[in-house]
Amino acid sequence: MITESDNISDNLLVARIRLNDKDAFKSLYNRYNKIIYYFSLKYLKNDVEAEELVQSVFINVWENRESLDATIFVKNYIYKAAVNWIYNYLKKKTIIARFIESEINKGEKLSNLTYEEVFFHDLERSINCIVKTLPSQQQKIFQLSRSEGLTHIEIAES
Repeated sequence: MITESDNISDNLLVARIRLNDKDAFKSLYNRYNKIIYYFSLKYLKNDVEAEELVQSVFINVWENRESLDATIFVKNYIYKAAVNWIYNYLKKKTIIARFIESEINKGEKLSNLTYEEVFFHDLERSINCIVKTLPSQQQKIFQLSRSEGLTHIEIAES
């Protein structure tokens, strides 16, 4: 069994991981998980999200173990995977925030529109009630002016 204290190179660990060696994977995980966690915490500012990133990165390493190159620096591979995860996460978070903001703005516009419609209909009812109290000739003049859009001269000629 491989322990953390072993001075096995990353390249040898990768070679063993490629052969499905779970102990080698555990050693690699133990070697880099805290480093990646604190690295991601600086950008994500959230413990849960940083832990999720660590898990995702190492799940990715295990799932793609057969394609790992034992001659490259696995540390760089892990950091690059973390950076990509952070980038994609922050991008997704920004998109979601913009969507939520636009939905809130739509709601406010609809709310204002509804208020304005209710106000308009109440005002229209009040005006109609007042117009009904006018003498019939004044009601006719008001209707010609407001409803049909006739000018004072056109009303006088009719």
